[in-house]
Amino acid sequence: MPKKPQQPSQVSPELDEMVCDLIGYMLDELADGGDPGVITCVEDAEGTRVEASFTDDGEEACLEAARTRIAQNASGMAKEKLGPIARYAIGYVGGVQLEDGFADAVLVSFYERGLADEEGVPTGYSAYVLFEGAGEGDGFAWADPAPAGAEEPLI
Repeated sequence: MPKKPQQPSQVSPELDEMVCDLIGYMLDELADGGDPGVITCVEDAEGTRVEASFTDDGEEACLEAARTRIAQNASGMAKEKLGPIARYAIGYVGGVQLEDGFADAVLVSFYERGLADEEGVPTGYSAYVLFEGAGEGDGFAWADPAPAGAEEPLI
């Protein structure tokens, strides 16, 4: 069956799966009391996936290192046998300001080539997943993902 062309403002099933995998991993780590740090996940057009974790510095330094890794490797990672990056996601733990105060959240930024806004400008997006009870195992709870806005793509 031929693959349907991607609509410019629509996330592909491949990017959706990658983002869901990343969020799931981070929520599992948090439920167990772990600190997942900042995680990048990139894929090429063939579906080869490479992940990296940044935990050795403060959150802002790790986030900047993650963004730099993606931007500097847009044309691929030969050592990992990854072709040009077709899609990426960055996940980290932070917080969001809600109407009733500040809340803990997993934050994810994502993009894939071909994703654009209504004017055709390449646009990445972000989302967050609220959580509470980190480290409490079965007492850990999270909400459905919510959109957090558009972002400039790194590739």
